[in-house]
Amino acid sequence: MIRDRGDWVISRQRVWGVPLPIFYAEDGEAILDKDVIAHVADLVEKHGSNIWFEKDAKDLLPEGYTNEHSPNGIFTKEMDIMDVWFDSGSSHQGVLAQRDYLTHPADMYLEGSDQYRGWFNSSLITSVAVTNHAPYKQVLSQGFTLDGQGRKMSKSLGNTIVPSEIIDKMGAEIIRLWILSVDTSADVRVSMDSFTQISESYRKFRNTMRFMLGNTTDFNPETDRVAYEDMEAVDKYMTIKLNQFTKEILDAYANYEFMSIYKRLMNFLNVDLSAFYLDVAKDVVYIEAENSKKRRSMQTVLYDVLVNLDKLMTPVLPHTTEEIWPFLKEAEEFVQLSEMPEVKHYDGEAQILANWTKFFELRSNAMKALEEARDAKLIGKSFEASLNLYVSDEVKAELEALDTDVRQALIVSSLNVLPLDQAPAEASDFEDVKILVEHAEGEVCPRCRMIKTDVGSDADLATLCAHCAHIVRENYPEAVAEGLE
Repeated sequence: MIRDRGDWVISRQRVWGVPLPIFYAEDGEAILDKDVIAHVADLVEKHGSNIWFEKDAKDLLPEGYTNEHSPNGIFTKEMDIMDVWFDSGSSHQGVLAQRDYLTHPADMYLEGSDQYRGWFNSSLITSVAVTNHAPYKQVLSQGFTLDGQGRKMSKSLGNTIVPSEIIDKMGAEIIRLWILSVDTSADVRVSMDSFTQISESYRKFRNTMRFMLGNTTDFNPETDRVAYEDMEAVDKYMTIKLNQFTKEILDAYANYEFMSIYKRLMNFLNVDLSAFYLDVAKDVVYIEAENSKKRRSMQTVLYDVLVNLDKLMTPVLPHTTEEIWPFLKEAEEFVQLSEMPEVKHYDGEAQILANWTKFFELRSNAMKALEEARDAKLIGKSFEASLNLYVSDEVKAELEALDTDVRQALIVSSLNVLPLDQAPAEASDFEDVKILVEHAEGEVCPRCRMIKTDVGSDADLATLCAHCAHIVRENYPEAVAEGLE
């Protein structure tokens, strides 16, 4: 646009504005004298630009001024004003260069996409002319809001949406989250349905945070934290995923890729947390002994996820994240005063991610097999299932490399890993694995909700499975005593 711009007519025929400090002599000669212009500039600095329109030409000229083109000392003044784009385009001098506490050039110019022919353009021309460099280090432009049919919003059309009405109905957080979810670099269509849909995403964030808060109320990060190297395998994996997610969000902020932040956030909430880790967490934080290493390991990760998510989302959801912050045991009084989380790396993390990627391929097949069994009315919830995995030696080695409780990770009551060549004909056939789903044998343990064959093996705790009975006996002897009574 700069290359193809021919001329710039800097005068405008308006009745008010910033004057062009030009005088004319009796013969029509334009007076463009540096000392005269400086004198007018001093008057404007003292009295404002209106003085040009309030005073006659002779009162605006330096005292005793003469010019050979005006032998009778008669002068007139220019009544055209400065083009407003020259006004705004010189703000780098009028604002930045005049204040030693501001940086020049500016870190960023931020405006609508129409300013490539306006403010961005005129600022660049005037700054290069005066200083030989651009007035900004970066330019970020944004589109305009259109109605649901792609029309420009107009009061006459009655298709405007007033932000204050959305705030009154749904809260300001919904507007901020909606803005995060759209490509603001181009024009964006918006309707009431847009905010209704985004409110579901907001509810997902809030409910996920509430679930994790509810399962870390007895966790003190100062005394209960488990070091990464001592964590359970699934918790190491989630810690690595959290740091991967944190880096992606910080990078997206740095590059103003706001829609990417929204997509990554929702994927992390829905896929990594809700569809997997938090589902597995119920089998740990609800069941294991309060101070057991396994439970504290998972709580460490849940707490870290809470802190990172709260910090990462506070630019977008400041009210919600500030509401959450008092429930966390952090040093800063307000999340707004905290620093963004730092990205951490761990030895062997690439291999751990690779191992779990393989697991999720198998898990996807297992979920399909479980769904087929559910459709056939063989099982209801996944805890009613006994899963038989018939795998190749390679897949068996991959499962062993996880160093985790695969049954727990698949959320079934029973798991058998068997050679691939032993698979019966009725097993579902997937690549490198065949899966047979059966209804688990035994009774439901009311504490862990799994179906076990060893329910009642502890006579004093006859309704519990052996694992739950051991936890209760070792950690809650009073409950055993009450049971005996």
